[in-house]
Amino acid sequence: MIVECEVLEGLAPFVEDEIVDRLGGRATVVGADATAVRVELARDLAAVLGLRTAVAAYLVATYPVPRPRGLLGHRHLTDLAARVRQVIALHAPGVFTSFRISAAGRESAIFGRLAAELAATTGLVHDPTAGDMLLRVRPAPGGCWEVLLRLSPRPLSARPWRVRDLPGALNATLAAAMVELSGPRAADRVVNLACGSGTLLVERLLRAPAAATVGVDLDQRALDAANANVDAAGLTGRVELARLDATSTGLDVGGFDVVLADPPYGHRMGTHAGNEALYPALLAEAGRLAAPGARFVVITHELRRFAAAIAGNGRPAWEVEREVQVFQKGHHPKIWLLRRAPQPDQ
Repeated sequence: MIVECEVLEGLAPFVEDEIVDRLGGRATVVGADATAVRVELARDLAAVLGLRTAVAAYLVATYPVPRPRGLLGHRHLTDLAARVRQVIALHAPGVFTSFRISAAGRESAIFGRLAAELAATTGLVHDPTAGDMLLRVRPAPGGCWEVLLRLSPRPLSARPWRVRDLPGALNATLAAAMVELSGPRAADRVVNLACGSGTLLVERLLRAPAAATVGVDLDQRALDAANANVDAAGLTGRVELARLDATSTGLDVGGFDVVLADPPYGHRMGTHAGNEALYPALLAEAGRLAAPGARFVVITHELRRFAAAIAGNGRPAWEVEREVQVFQKGHHPKIWLLRRAPQPDQ
């Protein structure tokens, strides 16, 4: 089986690493570019549904036909219907009730016939706008055409635990990549500054246990949303949420091994002028909270302002260990992995 994982630009290496870690010898990466990773899977297609750094995953069917009309042949149509049923079987009954086709010319008579045949043979209803199962039809190398069947009704990035949302909430696949950069360990004491609706907190604890997990935010609505999402993820009692200023928390000096943050970018949330003061203050508070050698993982679109804040006016509290440029919805934020710099008294 060939599976294609859709990825946010910049996160392909994280998806490849996760595939190796999660699927081991059952999967071999056979191709990758900025937006997709292809995997040859020996078995256990359901395991792909657990990937956290991929946006979506598709079962790939390739057919040696020069035009979409060839998909209507009995052999290819029978094979495609079998693959639809294979995807249906990954879930509980009733999860998939309809399908839709995404393709250039999908309103043509050819695709109309293909939809009608699939509806008749699979029992799914053809819903062109809101079908549960997405089928992407596109040309493939070698004069072939391929059909990509999404393995889940919604993208993998649409987490089921997200029952409360806030404007500007962090994409869960980005949060999962940030968690990986932090090098999660069971002994970690983790604090999420300006935690918002709790995406980083949930992704961290779903990835690995932690000795302590704290989220702080001044907005009570954000804390209420975070609490609801934590509960929906089955993590009740494992996160301490507090209404505190992220730049002056009052939490214990050196009390945390990992600091996570998704500060405002300055357009939808916050302001560019406000970030001039916010970013240095956030870095300073993270430094105060950090134990020796602590990791600070932060994402922002304000690249120059944040880089300038890291450099500071004197001896920096943080050393840049890694930078990951990503692309999402017209923005090019960067994830920084910072390491607590040795201080003169250490």
